[in-house]
Amino acid sequence: MEIKSPIAQVGCTSEVLFDFVSNLENLESLLPSDQVQSFQLDGDVCKFKVTGGFDIVIKKTSEERPECIQFSSQQGTPIRFGLTVRIESLDNGSNVQVVCDADLNPFMKMMAEKPLQKIFDGMVEKIVGRFPLG
Repeated sequence: MEIKSPIAQVGCTSEVLFDFVSNLENLESLLPSDQVQSFQLDGDVCKFKVTGGFDIVIKKTSEERPECIQFSSQQGTPIRFGLTVRIESLDNGSNVQVVCDADLNPFMKMMAEKPLQKIFDGMVEKIVGRFPLG
């Protein structure tokens, strides 16, 4: 199952956006505080609790400067998923989108889809707020 945030335009170069998003120390500031609690960072792995009660553990697994940053769920996460931040260079800024490819059974899909969609939409909103147009 794929969950996609809207594509949003931001007012910075793809290089600046890539540097910001690829630094896991900045990830906490991108996660919606009403959807995520107990953020912890340990090197290249971060852990947080999603509203609804399940833990997410993710690790940055690859990057293609400045177009793509990929994360994947780690042991301790009840669902397996890959998370990709797509960045597209524009003449006057960049586009950004968060895409999640999750392996969910029907029961987990029913439980997790809406909270995850809110998190990814919220991440893009916070990126836009951090790097507004004009």
